[in-house]
Amino acid sequence: MTRRAWLAGTVTTLALAAALPAAADPLTPFSGPPQAVTLQDVLPHNGASENQGNEFYSEWWSFIFRLDGGYRAYVQFLVSNMGPGDDKAAVSSNFRPPNEDGNSDRSDFDSGKWSSARDKLDLKFGPNTLSGPLDGLKIHVENESYTADYTLTNIAPPWKPGNGRAQYGKNSGAYYQFQLMAPVARVEGTVTTHDDGTVHKVKGLVHADHQVASIGMHEQAQRWARFRSIGDKTTFVMTNLQTPEAFGGAPIRFAVLFQDGKVAFQSWDFDLKESDVWADPQKAGYASPRLLEIKSKGGDATFRGAVKATEMTSREDFLEESNAATRFVVSKFAKPIMYYFDGVFAVEGATPTGKFDGRGKGTYYFTVVNP
Repeated sequence: MTRRAWLAGTVTTLALAAALPAAADPLTPFSGPPQAVTLQDVLPHNGASENQGNEFYSEWWSFIFRLDGGYRAYVQFLVSNMGPGDDKAAVSSNFRPPNEDGNSDRSDFDSGKWSSARDKLDLKFGPNTLSGPLDGLKIHVENESYTADYTLTNIAPPWKPGNGRAQYGKNSGAYYQFQLMAPVARVEGTVTTHDDGTVHKVKGLVHADHQVASIGMHEQAQRWARFRSIGDKTTFVMTNLQTPEAFGGAPIRFAVLFQDGKVAFQSWDFDLKESDVWADPQKAGYASPRLLEIKSKGGDATFRGAVKATEMTSREDFLEESNAATRFVVSKFAKPIMYYFDGVFAVEGATPTGKFDGRGKGTYYFTVVNP
């Protein structure tokens, strides 16, 4: 994940509007039996009544690559009502050849300068496109730095935690949705850098998710832990979102293990323990747990596991990197800092179909929205 892409896509809106305090309503996290990801899940939600004119609506389709030969890449398509005007879009991307600084770019498009089909996934943000069936997406990126074409072939099928929707309070229009369009996929691509015309042939793995939020980040989360380990044989993804006090700090969480292209286990209702807390020496009151332990609460699957941060690789203070005007307004509602760690995971257990045991390396992200 590129620096700033995630925070910019969810926090900048705070500089432009102030939401009313969330009602002390119950939280409904991801729930229900496993459901398939549908076309309607991944199409843009900007036309929904709750998002029209809603300053806090944001939606993004993100692709995190793990390429062979030392190449690195990232692509994110974003739709948002942030700032003046609604239904704006952007494409943020990065391409980094081995032993080079790489190329990062962001292209912005006003309403009317991007489009989406209604009966298939076909996003067109200027010359940039995201299209195809969910098990075989195609991406075209075109900017001042480079032109890229990527073709995905899913190893694991699209997935979401239960119904894939967490509702904030009784209002059905206040929600956060999450789907994995490609938990892990093989990718092949061609990238042409414009400065020297070099053509790069790349291949490897990619992880793709789609997220929608109709509420501001300061209403959505107080702290947010995420872990991702991508492999052609084993992929593990976990999230633990602690909601603000208005919802009693109740969690929204899930964990899913894919092995040999199939779901080995999945859960969105389990116990989680945090420990080995690291305190930020640069910011009083900010800290990140470096060990997360999970354990089943019952049901058909029994499991236990852990995620351990091994080394912090970077730190991003959104306010420090914002201009004075943005910093003045955002600081009234949120003071987000995001920490990036290398990490490892291990999870084992049994389901009615058999035992499972997964282990590997990955990336652990921890965000403090408000201390």
